Amino acid sequence: MKHPLRQFGDDTRATGNAVGRVEARLTPQFAEPARVRSRLAAVPTASTAAATRVLARLRTRSHVAPSHRRPLLLGTLLAAAVMLWTVQPAPAPLNAALSATTWQTVNPTEQVALTFLGDGTLSGSTTTPRIEWRAGTLRAEVQPNQGVQLSVRTREATVHVLGTGFSVERGALGTTVRVSHGRVSVICDAGEAAVLGAGSQQVCAPTTSAALLGRARALSALGAPPEDVLGAVELGLGAGPTVPVREELQVARTESLGALGRWDEAYQVATTALGENPTARRQDLLHLQARAAGATQGCPAAAPLWGSLFQDGQASPPELVALADCVGPTDPALARRALEKAIELGVPESERAGVDARLEGLRP
Repeated sequence: MKHPLRQFGDDTRATGNAVGRVEARLTPQFAEPARVRSRLAAVPTASTAAATRVLARLRTRSHVAPSHRRPLLLGTLLAAAVMLWTVQPAPAPLNAALSATTWQTVNPTEQVALTFLGDGTLSGSTTTPRIEWRAGTLRAEVQPNQGVQLSVRTREATVHVLGTGFSVERGALGTTVRVSHGRVSVICDAGEAAVLGAGSQQVCAPTTSAALLGRARALSALGAPPEDVLGAVELGLGAGPTVPVREELQVARTESLGALGRWDEAYQVATTALGENPTARRQDLLHLQARAAGATQGCPAAAPLWGSLFQDGQASPPELVALADCVGPTDPALARRALEKAIELGVPESERAGVDARLEGLRP
């Protein structure tokens, strides 16, 4: 049995992720001594009234300072005099729109250059510029050791910078931060934290259900593995989606499971989603349910579903051909109608001969 103090030490030892988060928060403030000095230089100095009160208290305690204290007192008085004569001007406020459909460059301060294509807003002050970046790409160059602390905020991430060159790109995949030189700290809303050096990047995924749906669609359009698409969809379903977004996510989930060959799960997802009385994507879920039923349970389960789609005028040519193959032995009349409708809607030329042969074989 471990000693209680040793057990306490093991239980309270920081994890690697926790250390990374602390480092990400501290690095912008204390990365270099010069930066600390520049921040201290910006601290407001004492007012004349405050200095007068300090001197008055010193006089009431001792009218004549002992000889060994006189140098210290003299130094204090000199420091107070310097403080009175070196009052720092207040930083100027910033308030501007950063919106452009072509690349634009602005210099909100002498130490900061912004190049952007997209939409955002600039606020804060000349020493602490703050950018809310909503869409597109933002590139920033910040001169180091000038007492300027720039921060960029997106829906997925917060970036803190003292002196570096970096870019922030926000799109359907989330927020991507790339560093060309210097160092920046990135804190993702999902919990990840990192300090990035030159040539490195960090992607912060969306955290809202609607944004995660957009990420899933973007991944699918880029040809990403179905596992990645399904991962984004599952996160979206767990983020409290609205009813319309939930319908879209259920369709994407069923499609992703089918692409992975997990048709049993796809059938269950589609069936459950249809039980929630969807509106906008009901037909899509019916098609997916029928396809999943055919892949897992064959004609006994799929034929009634394809038949319903046929009756509603919603069946596609491949579904009509599959329906005909299922019901041909027991209901040749229905099979003939299904094949005729498939030909009417348009069967691929490479499959037309096979469909014609099936139809001819069903004629009385």
